[in-house]
Amino acid sequence: MRPLRLALVLLTSMALAGCVSTASLESERTPTPSAERTPAAAAEEVAEPPRCAEWAGDTTMLINLDEVLGVIEPADPMAGWTASGDDTVRGEGACAPVSTQPVGTVETCTAPDASLDDVARALSSGPLEYMFAAGAERQIAGYVVGRTTAEEYMVIGMQAWRFATPSEAQAAPILDALVACASSQVGDDGRVRVFEGTEPTVVASVKGRDVVVVRSARPVATSGDDVGLTATESSLLPEESVNAAEEWWRTQAVTAFSREPRR
Repeated sequence: MRPLRLALVLLTSMALAGCVSTASLESERTPTPSAERTPAAAAEEVAEPPRCAEWAGDTTMLINLDEVLGVIEPADPMAGWTASGDDTVRGEGACAPVSTQPVGTVETCTAPDASLDDVARALSSGPLEYMFAAGAERQIAGYVVGRTTAEEYMVIGMQAWRFATPSEAQAAPILDALVACASSQVGDDGRVRVFEGTEPTVVASVKGRDVVVVRSARPVATSGDDVGLTATESSLLPEESVNAAEEWWRTQAVTAFSREPRR
């Protein structure tokens, strides 16, 4: 019986060894697919085309935008405010010139309705490609929502571009777009204003290499109600307030442009 048992043990061992060996061979013949890619392939997948303009920081890190409320009437800085903005610089990609923009999209010539829970949709601080296509090197933009003691709201949008030369700034396409508005007025100094009734909706001016724009938007509650100023027919800021905001913004923009972007 012992030889028989020994034979059975040897046969069992050989069978088990065969199974292990077969599994090992199968593993070698059919390796598990690897998720690894060559560096060149990985770089090709994540590479993005160069952009016309690149984000360079938050405007609120350069300028205390809420301080504009201290120079305009009837704002009450202590009544609360919100502010946001972006600093962008010329990128390495191509920029779409103003001639490629759909008709009526460069300037609407009217004050936009700014929902208080989504002001950025009405007053975007994103880069305007056609300004960079015209030679702008940097854009600083932002908006402020302020209130009065009577719980009335005001919304101000601000934009500024720095060009390489004063002549490029004078030829900025946004000026021509505003002049084309039916309610625009052009001063002897080239300053452009677009009105809604007696209140300016947009004011644009050039000084040296800088183009400065201030906009007034109509504050709208989430219910759709106009919650702007009751002292003006349009519920927008009065002319004196827009003028004060423009002067303040021009000074702030010059200082901000003197600081290197964060990129």
